[in-house]
Amino acid sequence: CINSVQLYGPTNASPIIGNVAKMAREALQQQQAKDYFILLLLTDGILTDMQQTIHMIIEASELPMSIIIVGVGDADFSDMERLDSDDRLLSIGNRKAKRDIVQFVPFRDFKNARPDRLAAHVMREVPTQ
Repeated sequence: CINSVQLYGPTNASPIIGNVAKMAREALQQQQAKDYFILLLLTDGILTDMQQTIHMIIEASELPMSIIIVGVGDADFSDMERLDSDDRLLSIGNRKAKRDIVQFVPFRDFKNARPDRLAAHVMREVPTQ
């Protein structure tokens, strides 16, 4: 069991989102419709590549993938809430996501909860994505 983890920045999410999107795109091209990709990101702070991350999410929104972001610590996660576009689809300029593929969960809300509550919340939106 891991007792302690020290996270540090910069926090760049767009490269890993791009890598998973590439795998999802290749699976589609090979007509492997059964493949679905879920990327789990753990972050302790603000993304340093927010604009690039938004672009990658919009691009990935047409692929068979979901992104789950778990925020750890007491940082301001308002940017993560923006990425989890529950109220309206993520957009930048004239580009708009095809669907909401991001679920953000602040770990601090579940710190003292049973692990199954966190797991249920983390996976809550995936079936509808």
